[in-house]
Amino acid sequence: MQHMKLLRIGTRGSELALAQTRLVMEALRKQYPGLECEYTIISTAGDQRTDIPLHRVNAVTGTGDKGVFIATIEEALARGEIDCAVHSLKDMPGVLDERFALAAVLPREAVEDVLVMKAGSHREAPVIATGSVRRMQLVQTYWQGKARTVPVRGNVATRLRKLAENPEVDATLLARAGLNRLGYGDSITVDGVELTVCPLPPDAFTPALGQGAIAVETRADAPDITALIAAINHQPTYRCISCERAFLSLLKADCSVPVGGNARVEADGSLHVQVVYYTPQGRRIDLARHFAPEVEAEEAATVMYELLCAELKA
Repeated sequence: MQHMKLLRIGTRGSELALAQTRLVMEALRKQYPGLECEYTIISTAGDQRTDIPLHRVNAVTGTGDKGVFIATIEEALARGEIDCAVHSLKDMPGVLDERFALAAVLPREAVEDVLVMKAGSHREAPVIATGSVRRMQLVQTYWQGKARTVPVRGNVATRLRKLAENPEVDATLLARAGLNRLGYGDSITVDGVELTVCPLPPDAFTPALGQGAIAVETRADAPDITALIAAINHQPTYRCISCERAFLSLLKADCSVPVGGNARVEADGSLHVQVVYYTPQGRRIDLARHFAPEVEAEEAATVMYELLCAELKA
């Protein structure tokens, strides 16, 4: 690895994607002081087709079951145009194409969603802009049917601007991790409109599987680069996301399935796993289990999947 001077990184072009890429570059430069890193911005199907709901992009663009925010970047990776790719882990499918490897994840940020609301809006029965089927379902149960959702697409800045501009909308839902990485506090002003960031309890308003984690993907046939990247891997986060991704894989779920959950490592090394799933009829299923420190992440995921299947049959 001492002979490698330049690492080429692929990333989306949003402000958040670039902030996450800079975090990866900082971690690599700290690990390898002589390593130079450069990034290439790659536009994905998810970036280009903001005119349709996110869960329909795969079908419309022909990206199959690949993540709509990663497929184009993976193509560049496969062609050797970049050495690795930086993704929001929640954008990645549960199983990678065999040509690629998940080389590392950075320490996880906050996992929860937050409600970003206009000052003075009615919090008891808000109109909330979101394009996520998971969030749409959670809104109905969290606000007990009193809230209403309207569709919205775009990056963090776009969604905040659309919220500020639309007098018919009270709030939007965003990941706390993204706001933190972009330097937003609990009060945000957009075009003169004051917005307040309101926390939502992750036990009740369950985050997306993989939320808050940054992933670095490499080619499976480039073991030297994979080993180089693996040096910045954060093992506790990797254990948690391995459980979440294994569960996602067993469920064969993509962004059209209203499912959420997260795994966390406790102080004693045990693994706490929470899952929420909505049936096509709108029934909410909540599951939570503790697993001993010696239980493998994938084994915990299998248990959670079997518990979910039993509930679905009940």
